[in-house]
Amino acid sequence: MPELPEVETIKNDLLKKVVGSQITSVSYTSEGQKLISKAGQDLTDLLPGNKIKSIERKAKYLVLELSGGKKLIFHLKLTGRILVRNGSNPNDEFVRLVLALNDGREIRFADRNGFGEVKLIGAGEEVDQDLGPDPFEVSVQQFNLLINQTGKETIKETLLDQKTISGVGNIYADEALYLAGINPFRSPRALSTNETAKLLDSIKQVLNEGIKHRGTTIDSYRDTDGRPGTHQFHLLVYGKAGKPCKKCATRIEYTEIKGRRTHFCPNCQPKEQLALF
Repeated sequence: MPELPEVETIKNDLLKKVVGSQITSVSYTSEGQKLISKAGQDLTDLLPGNKIKSIERKAKYLVLELSGGKKLIFHLKLTGRILVRNGSNPNDEFVRLVLALNDGREIRFADRNGFGEVKLIGAGEEVDQDLGPDPFEVSVQQFNLLINQTGKETIKETLLDQKTISGVGNIYADEALYLAGINPFRSPRALSTNETAKLLDSIKQVLNEGIKHRGTTIDSYRDTDGRPGTHQFHLLVYGKAGKPCKKCATRIEYTEIKGRRTHFCPNCQPKEQLALF
């Protein structure tokens, strides 16, 4: 699933490519009809004539602000892609929605698994009322309070809970916990204030690295040109089960926490840690 760095990469691409462009027509493919039933709205007559004023990222959501005052929201879910193409070429797979622009280009929403969502909301409406703060905007004090208030059993589950902190997914949670030296099975309420501060710093660091490398492509993620990211070549623990830890050479372990793939170093991230602060 595209996480914060992947959505941020797409946002930055679109800021350069389509801001100021006008949507001239909207069309759904046969596979895209499910988008209409999911959102409860047909965008065919709602979007044409609107210009794209600005683009922002809200957690894992991509938000296009339109000249009419409304916002077009994309959630890529597992396999969604947003591509900017010239006319009919190339012939992309799994396209579900096409926004034609006034300069002949198209914004295409493609989604292999069909879990993605596209909807239009009013200017004053929230993208998602249950979202927690963005990792780049939350303070250490606020983060510490949030993880101590969570009802989750493990810190790994806590980081994946978008109500606690938004935008972090499975890949970057594993990377951040490794960098902070925190075992994914530890209770969030058992972390010291020093560990909490280190974890937040690690989250920001791994997210920034992911953005720097234009996202992580394990399976389906692509940028707006259809190119994969390169951060998968820089991962420290995710997908490295059985390989030596880069810090201590201990083999990276693989397990599951509530059905989510989890990777960690049992030496650098011991389950029992003495909290000194």
